[in-house]
Formats: sequence, structure tokens, C-alpha cells
Amino acid sequence: MLRIMIADDEERIRLGLEKIIQKESEDYEIVGSYANGLELLNALPGKEVDMIITDIQMPAMDGLELIDKLRERKPGVPCVILSGYSEFEYARKALKFGVVDYLLKPVNKQELFALLRRLHGETERRRFEGRARQTDWIRAKLEGREVEPAGEMPEPPWEGEAACLVIRGEEPIEEGALRARIAEVAGAAFLEAIPITGHMMCLLVAADFRSYPQGTADLATRLALSCTTGQKGCLSVGIGPVVRGPHQWSEAFREALRASHYAMYGTGRVLTAMVEEIPAASLHGQFAKLEKELKPFLEILDESGIREVLQKFVLRLAELRPEKRQLLELFEQTVFLLRQDIPEFVEVIEDHYGGSLKMESLIENAMRFEQIGTQWIRSITELLRGCRERRSSRENRVIGQVKKILAEGFQRDIDLQSLAAEVYLTPNYLSKLFKAETGQTLTEFMIGIRIQKAKELLKEHAELKTYEIGERVGYPDPAYFNKIFKKTVGFTPKEYRDIVR
Repeated sequence: MLRIMIADDEERIRLGLEKIIQKESEDYEIVGSYANGLELLNALPGKEVDMIITDIQMPAMDGLELIDKLRERKPGVPCVILSGYSEFEYARKALKFGVVDYLLKPVNKQELFALLRRLHGETERRRFEGRARQTDWIRAKLEGREVEPAGEMPEPPWEGEAACLVIRGEEPIEEGALRARIAEVAGAAFLEAIPITGHMMCLLVAADFRSYPQGTADLATRLALSCTTGQKGCLSVGIGPVVRGPHQWSEAFREALRASHYAMYGTGRVLTAMVEEIPAASLHGQFAKLEKELKPFLEILDESGIREVLQKFVLRLAELRPEKRQLLELFEQTVFLLRQDIPEFVEVIEDHYGGSLKMESLIENAMRFEQIGTQWIRSITELLRGCRERRSSRENRVIGQVKKILAEGFQRDIDLQSLAAEVYLTPNYLSKLFKAETGQTLTEFMIGIRIQKAKELLKEHAELKTYEIGERVGYPDPAYFNKIFKKTVGFTPKEYRDIVR
């Protein structure tokens, strides 16, 4: 919009200009029309004006005197001189005083419209640059940066008390629709909407909330509900404290952003939280409890057991309602524990995520707590599945190696400690792994090998005494050999030999 003021003592010319300018485009608005320079000057306070058209010869105050006064009061507003042929040299002289152009009477419409288009374009450019400078300056204040904007230093939009709201969107925020809707709801209280990212806006609202029964919370709630218009997806609105002056905006923004993340525990499409609502949640002892619950399942890599423990842990967190920074700390501790106790975990993270789970990004971008918990457990489950696949491949080789050692050394006593050391596993883990993979304990497997060898010797070597066969299969005590053979086969060694001969 190009806002124009006109000064000309000839009413016919003045009204004619008004008519043809406003008829030409909706982008042009006459904000004042006066018979001389003095009237225009007196009406200037409180007026927003982008261009002044003035005649030269006028009573009370002529055009040049008006321009001289305007250089003090509105130095950046362009002035255009109206002059007749007799005043042509006079008009050219006026160009030295900052007049951007002149129009000869009678005014040529095409020349006038060309001039208006040029000045409108220049005005819009200046406005855009001015808004950009102010936006950059306010954003720097919000982020606590001391950055001097290029060009003229912008005026702060408000020096009094202000509240800060942060709006985060699941989808990119439609800035224009948001500004319009907020302006409708907040009215004069609306100061600025500053884009932080494509998915985040910061609102500054004048903290004169006397017309709202519950103060900041009341207005903020209305603003939050109004945000749905023109916006897609879930919105999270954080309401910061009321602060005074731009020097406190960074604190207000920081707290509003914190509240916007804490809103993840809300319900509906628009989630809201005030910074005052955030409790001092204590998570003392929670990780120690989780570690104790996980330990029995880690060494044997029990995926379902680990997943069940993590699901219960997430449910506990939903009741405690910690902030995101606390969640991140707990999740990172858990991942560290898994890396320590599951050797394959590091390799699988490297393969799937390039070495890092990027938990901070997951937590930061999620709108709801349920999203965080679900995605976290899904990620851990996928990694555990990868660990299981790697381990299964290795364990198949290890179990095969153990079976071979036992089959070749069945005549001698093989203790668990030395067997585990030979395959680079702990004795406890080897016992559990062997049982899980074969359905037998190591002792049961060894007994099976020895008894099978004894059966073969009893059938094929009639010349051997039963006690000699016991010695050959690792049972030097005849009584114990008879006992274990009968328990396994159902017959004593002698009875078995009589049957198979």
C-alpha cells in the first residue's frame, strides 16, 4: 500500500488527483488532502505516510517551505512537486532539496501513474527491508545474540511488559494465516510474529491483559485455539513468563520454547503448556531401577524381555512427566548400558545409524510423548533384532565348536571354566546359550555322547568287560557307570549287551 498526502490550494486539482489516483489502483490510498502546506504539516502527527504531493505556490506555507519542514519531521518520505510551466525552473531548483520528481500541470495521467508505480515499488522494497531488519533484530534478541542489523537500527515494537509464545508445528507453519488469525484474537496486544524455523514461530504479545479474566493464560489459550485455522497437523504452544523490555526477551523465549516441548503430555490437535505448569520432576533412582530390570535379559540377548522392560519404563515416565532434556539423559544412559552389555550393539548402530542413534533429534522434533516412547522402543527393537542375527550366526559357530570339543574329548573330564575360555565366553553365558540352542545342558549333552559310545562298544566289542567300556567312555567308577547307563537307556550295560547280541 502506498499512502499519499496531497497539498494544493486549487480544490479542483486536488480533488481530481484524489479521484484518479484512488481509481487507478487499490494499492494507492489518500490519507490526507489539504489546501496548503501548513494544514498538511499540522495534520502530520500520527499519520502513516509514504509519499507527499505538493503544489509550489500556496498561501500560509508554500511547497518549498513545507518540504524544508518535512526534512526535519519525516526525512525519509519522498516529495513530488506540482508546478506550471511558469514555475518550471523553480521546480527544477526544488529537486536539490530532496524532491524526488515533479509533475507539470495539467497532470499527465500516464506520467503520474508511472511515478506512482515507481514510488510504490521503492516503498514496498523499503518496507520489506525494514521488516527484515526488525525481524533479524528481534530474532537476535530472542536468541540472546548481540547482532547489529544492516542499515538503520529498527525501533523495538514494544518497551513495556510482553509475553512470549512459541508455536511449533508438526507441518510447516503457514505464517500469513497465523499472523492474520492472531491479530484478530489479540488485537492491539499483538506485537510481532517471528519465524524461527519453518516449523516454529515466536509470538510477542503486549502484556496488558486486564480485559482477560485469567491474564496471560486466558489470552494465550485463545491464541492457541485460534492457531488451528489455516494450519495443518499438530501444534504445540508454549507460554513463557511476562517480561519487561527487549533485554529479557531471550529469557521469555527460552522458557516458552521449554513449555512448548513440555506440552507433549497434552491431548488434542493443539497442545498447550505454561512454563509455570512444569513440575520439578525427580527421576532419582529411575535408571538404577531400569538397569536392575534389564540385566537378566542382556547377557542372553532376550529381545522380548528387553522390550517388555523398556515398555514398562516408558509407562513409568508417562506418569512422572519429565522434560525432554531429562528423557534424553535417561535414553542416552540406557543406550550406553546396551552398548556395554551387548557387544554386537555397537556394530549394529554403526550399520544402521552411522554410529549414533541421534536420540536428541528424535526427542526434539517429536510433538507428543507417545511418539517419543514408541519410536524409541521401535529403534531399540530393530537394533536388538540386528544384534540377534549377528549373534545367531556367531553362536551357531560357537555351539558347533563346543559340540566338537565335547565329542572329541568325551573320555576326559572337561570343566566348564576351561571350555568357556576356549570359546571366549563366560561360563554362565555358555551354559545358558548351550541350553537355549540345543535344549540340553552341557552335562546332559556329554552324558548323551558317552552313553552312545558305550552302546557302540557293548554291541561291537564282546571281548571288553563292562567296567572297561565304562573307563573308555569316561566313567572309571563301574557302579556309577551302571547307574548312569541304566538311567539313560533303561537297562544295565550287561542287559543291553544281551539284548543287542
